[in-house]
Amino acid sequence: MDYEILDHTADICVRVYGKSFEELLKNAARAMMDIITDREKVNPSQEIEFKAQGETQEELLVHWLDEILFIHKVRRMIFRDFEIQTINKTEIHGKAFGESVDMERHEITMDIKAVTHHNLKIEHLGDKLKVDIVFDI
Repeated sequence: MDYEILDHTADICVRVYGKSFEELLKNAARAMMDIITDREKVNPSQEIEFKAQGETQEELLVHWLDEILFIHKVRRMIFRDFEIQTINKTEIHGKAFGESVDMERHEITMDIKAVTHHNLKIEHLGDKLKVDIVFDI
């Protein structure tokens, strides 16, 4: 399993795993979108390019998710999958594949307001990475 939803008092928390930082980023984005809607019902017919910047891996992760959430809110889009084009210590260039929200086909199950930095720490677990992400709902 690439992620699991954890109990949290006021918000929603998800534990994400990845074999690399790149995989962790993609799995975090998939988890966030799965919280918002059923990704399996999303047609990946549109491609959106974007970038995120940060000083640490944790900042990069939050800003990556913030950019996806911003596009979701402003452009009224949902995404099925994600791709990292380039990544370095301070910047990510990526793509999101999805479509505009169609209320006849898509149910928005949860409204995520923000990605938080609450207790955010990427940890190494043997040969993979783990992070708990709290979303403000």
